[in-house]
Amino acid sequence: MNKKILPCLVLAVAASLTGCMTTFEKPRTFDQLGHFSSYPLNQHSFRVSFKTSPNMSYGTAQEITLVKAAQVTIQSGFSAFKVLNDPSNRNQPPRQTVIYPAPPPMFVGPYGFYRPAPGFGYGPWDDSPEVVNLDPTEVSYTIECYKQPENTPSDAFSAGVILQSLGAKYGVSPNGNVLPPVQTGKYNAQP
Repeated sequence: MNKKILPCLVLAVAASLTGCMTTFEKPRTFDQLGHFSSYPLNQHSFRVSFKTSPNMSYGTAQEITLVKAAQVTIQSGFSAFKVLNDPSNRNQPPRQTVIYPAPPPMFVGPYGFYRPAPGFGYGPWDDSPEVVNLDPTEVSYTIECYKQPENTPSDAFSAGVILQSLGAKYGVSPNGNVLPPVQTGKYNAQP
């Protein structure tokens, strides 16, 4: 009898461990983080937009849009930019909602209906509400670019400084070129 149980036990353990395996997401380049758009409004003004999935935070999307604005500024031959305070820049964070999980099932026992206690049948984390975004995260900036430092307003951003500090975080070089993603040992490199 033990000879029949042992293969079933090994198969059950293997199946449960397979369910716990994690697959890693391959690293993405800057251009693959979402949908970018940039277009000139005149000789020294541009509209820069970034739209991504709802699972990215609004703050991260704003930071990525700032890097894109710096990239557009450098690649257009300018050194600094100012985000204009126009009504279209009053972006609101995406709409959110609260999701409550379904209650655990009720069981019929010798004394009637009952729900299992926390820790027996469901965990204490199962009855916690979760906040989710309904809309994709979208950020847009109208920027005005400057070439000469003497004509640059004091509240303008230096595109070079942004690309040196934040650009490295997202894979953009100081000259505005997109760098290939860094491969680590846990990813399988494809030839």
